[in-house]
Amino acid sequence: MTEFAYKAKAQNGRTVEGVRGAESEMGLVSLLRKEGLTVISVAPAGSKGKSASAGRRKKVKIKDLSILCRQLSAMLDAGLPVLESLEAIADQIDNPTLSDVLVQVTGDIEAGSTFSQALEKHERIFSLLFIAMVRAGEEAGALPTVLSRLGDYLEARDALARKIRSASTYPAFIAAFFVLAVAGIMLFLIPQFEGIFSDFDLELPMLTQFLIWLSRFIGRNLIWEIGLLAGAAYAFYRWHKTPAGKRKVDNLILRAPVFGKLVLKASVARFSRTLGTLMDNGVSVVAALEIVSRTSSNTIVREAIDSVGDGVVNGATISEKMSESPVFPKMVVSMVAAGEGAGNLPEMLEKVSDFYTKEVDAAVSALTSMIEPVLIVGLGAIVTVVVLAIYLPIFQMATGIG
Repeated sequence: MTEFAYKAKAQNGRTVEGVRGAESEMGLVSLLRKEGLTVISVAPAGSKGKSASAGRRKKVKIKDLSILCRQLSAMLDAGLPVLESLEAIADQIDNPTLSDVLVQVTGDIEAGSTFSQALEKHERIFSLLFIAMVRAGEEAGALPTVLSRLGDYLEARDALARKIRSASTYPAFIAAFFVLAVAGIMLFLIPQFEGIFSDFDLELPMLTQFLIWLSRFIGRNLIWEIGLLAGAAYAFYRWHKTPAGKRKVDNLILRAPVFGKLVLKASVARFSRTLGTLMDNGVSVVAALEIVSRTSSNTIVREAIDSVGDGVVNGATISEKMSESPVFPKMVVSMVAAGEGAGNLPEMLEKVSDFYTKEVDAAVSALTSMIEPVLIVGLGAIVTVVVLAIYLPIFQMATGIG
């Protein structure tokens, strides 16, 4: 049995605090509710009233939310009420942070809030899209169905995010490997041969002299070089945090030769899936576009979506405004226009998302297959230059001896 600190509100409105033993947080919550108390927060004793102790804070991932949607949908579909379902999930879920948040959500629902209103107090955990779909499900009386679709959406989004991370992590690893390889050669290998060549009265070739000079320069100014790189990285980080800096970087990313197309395809896939999911679950077009815009991480893409939303408010169709932006490919605009004309826009957006998700898969594979030969050629070039710089003086010495 574990000691928990709790904070609750009595029926007369008085706030009650204390410490009590229980098997779990939800067990204590159930016990306090039987006593007529509305639970505000529960935490292990010694956490000073916080909803989760600092030692067990854990990030809530998209996968955790997807599992929550699946479990909650199944329990609601079986006829259990929302409050009882959330209590059961909070007591069994693996992520302690999400479990603590669900305890607070159940407390708010018991105090009279709707499910979506309770979720709004935790916007760091539950996105605008998540809250909007739950609200739409409540209003339509189809919360289990909406939660099931939300689980599908979150799973697809998580898969797409993993592909993007894979595509961006691999080039970063290759770049770091190149830097370490060159630094090792310059700081450790070249100085060893410099000591050997200095024992002979020999005029070194220009290539060897250049590498020795470069090795000395890097070794003697290593602290300044590290400081300069760190300062440049920090300055770039601060500049990127400004609106103008972020817009400039996002624009450069989209214009990058290979990676830019990958990011654009991923953005179109995310835009189509999110907009289609929201519209298919009863969210209005204008509200859906606003949510999609706020959840977009690229400034250029967000501006394009905002332009589409403004045009819809003024009476234009989605496809008309999309055709004015270079962000959306012509094929996407054509499919959206067809969906608007046939009255099945959410289904058409789902097809667009599926198509561009496959395009992202192909782009990631192409990027990976392209980087590998570049790595081999680059390392081969470095090794060739170093070998020539080392062996040319040796050949000269052999010729002199002969």
